[in-house]
Amino acid sequence: MTIKHGGNIYEVAKKYGISEGEIIDFSANINPLGIPNKLKATIISNIEALKNYPDPDYKDLVTAIAKYNNIDEDFVIPGNGATEIIFKIVEAIKPKKSLLLAPTFLEYERALKNVQSDVIYYLLNESNGFNIDKNDLLEKLEDDIDLVVLCNPNNPTGQIIEKDTLVEILIECKNKGISLMIDEAFIEFVDKEEEHSLIRCLADFDNLFIIRALTKFFAIPGLRIGYGLLSNKNIKKRIINKKEPWTINGFAAICGDVLFEDYEYIKKSKEFFRVERENMYSELKKLRGLKVFKPHANYIFFKVLEENIDLKDRLICRKILIRKCDNYVNLSNSFYRVAIKDKESNAELIKAIREVLYED
Repeated sequence: MTIKHGGNIYEVAKKYGISEGEIIDFSANINPLGIPNKLKATIISNIEALKNYPDPDYKDLVTAIAKYNNIDEDFVIPGNGATEIIFKIVEAIKPKKSLLLAPTFLEYERALKNVQSDVIYYLLNESNGFNIDKNDLLEKLEDDIDLVVLCNPNNPTGQIIEKDTLVEILIECKNKGISLMIDEAFIEFVDKEEEHSLIRCLADFDNLFIIRALTKFFAIPGLRIGYGLLSNKNIKKRIINKKEPWTINGFAAICGDVLFEDYEYIKKSKEFFRVERENMYSELKKLRGLKVFKPHANYIFFKVLEENIDLKDRLICRKILIRKCDNYVNLSNSFYRVAIKDKESNAELIKAIREVLYED
């Protein structure tokens, strides 16, 4: 399977004959505050680390992750971005039958297809705001399902699953011998994230696997750092035994402490998104011709009501790139996702969409 994601400004620039630096990229959900200054200083001061192999066990990084999440170090597996961990967990579980939300992040299906898993979909309904129906989902948890994958908040819809609902799903999965993998790659952008994460359940549920990423929140997609959290010792052993050595580079291996303890950057980012997410959501809702879904992460999902408007194509002519969602299961070419960027860029996007809808 070949999957297209957001953030490929290189392909777009070549296709439309635009310089990469001219494109305002709303297709990739990266913190617009940019790389933390403390991380930049750490990388520069540790440039000599390039001459050595990283610690293959990444002990310092594991310790930093465990401390940040207030969990046992034995529960942590670091990886080359969240995607590597997704693939490694799926490979270790080898589910014969799996349940996925639709729409959701595309790499889950690719990981499952790699192990010949039979993938079935729980179709999210536009009429329900693309939220799950708890009772309906619980009824879908049949005994022959081996793995359920949830994204919280979901990508691309941005919807959040309440913790009480997640706990009920987790317990039902446990009772039926089903593994539950929850991707929390965007959880740090959520208001009161601790009220939505299942991290505190890890010690009591060996069927729970949580995915986290540093990529989005700390604006370091090029550095590639993610991690998995699990208490299942057998699955962890399978992952470690099959994991290639040194998949994390030396700079990524030493950045844990400086990122997780940069409380000023963390606080500033959370406040920025709390304000700008509401502002951008409010402005988009004012535009006739759009159906906008309430966001919980650092991106906003919406539908263009007039079917003959290709908004992505219209906006790239204005050197603005957004994510068209027609390659997601259960979505048409009327759905789009836009990242929340700095205030000026967001205003430029709103202006451009207004011109497309009303003035073209």
